[in-house]
Amino acid sequence: MTRRRILLFGVAGLLSATALLAIGILLVGHFGRTEGRILGTTALLAGYGILALPAVMLLDQGRFRPLALATAALAGASGAVALTAVWAPSAPDALGNSVGSVTAFALAGVQVSALAARHQQRDPLVVRRLFAVSCGTAFVAASLFAAFIWTQPSGLYPRLFGALVVLDLLLVALQPILARARPAGAVHRLRVVSSSGEPLNVTIDGGDLASAVAKAIRAAERDGRRVTRLEVGEPPPP
Repeated sequence: MTRRRILLFGVAGLLSATALLAIGILLVGHFGRTEGRILGTTALLAGYGILALPAVMLLDQGRFRPLALATAALAGASGAVALTAVWAPSAPDALGNSVGSVTAFALAGVQVSALAARHQQRDPLVVRRLFAVSCGTAFVAASLFAAFIWTQPSGLYPRLFGALVVLDLLLVALQPILARARPAGAVHRLRVVSSSGEPLNVTIDGGDLASAVAKAIRAAERDGRRVTRLEVGEPPPP
């Protein structure tokens, strides 16, 4: 069973447990402080498990491993801090601010990981540049949000933060749209096999076959793979 399936089954189980607990407490139980904490715990575990999905996708693809590990670590850390706040006898403001700060950076990592998982070598140059800019806006927005909840600045600060969030959302939305709007051209489907035996299916638009092969090899080497074999054409069925 792959890591992605394990996490998907885990998230599905947590969501089911949350729903069943809520139904049981609402129908036959007494909704007190402890029951609320239990529901909050299962809901947080499911929610932060969902945040880790893009990281698991990257690990399954064998791409951007440091980014995937960092995103998973941020999701785990933010979930741990949130659970601490739920079970603390009296959560101070600093703990709540910590939850918001770490979660903001986790969301930024999730955005970058999700876009990286979607990224393809055939993406046009404008999409690759938008991806790079959106990585910056995501973490700048997370930093501004963390500064906002800790210092509570006034004046134009909230408006600037809101404008940056809107810009970031625009950059995220434009990437899949422009990627699909690329002009049609020759499509080369290649299968790269690394020294570990792990295959990677690559689709490259445009250019001749030699250029497509060179791009596929360079892409694999950038991800830390050592190419031992390369096949041309449709990949064999699993």
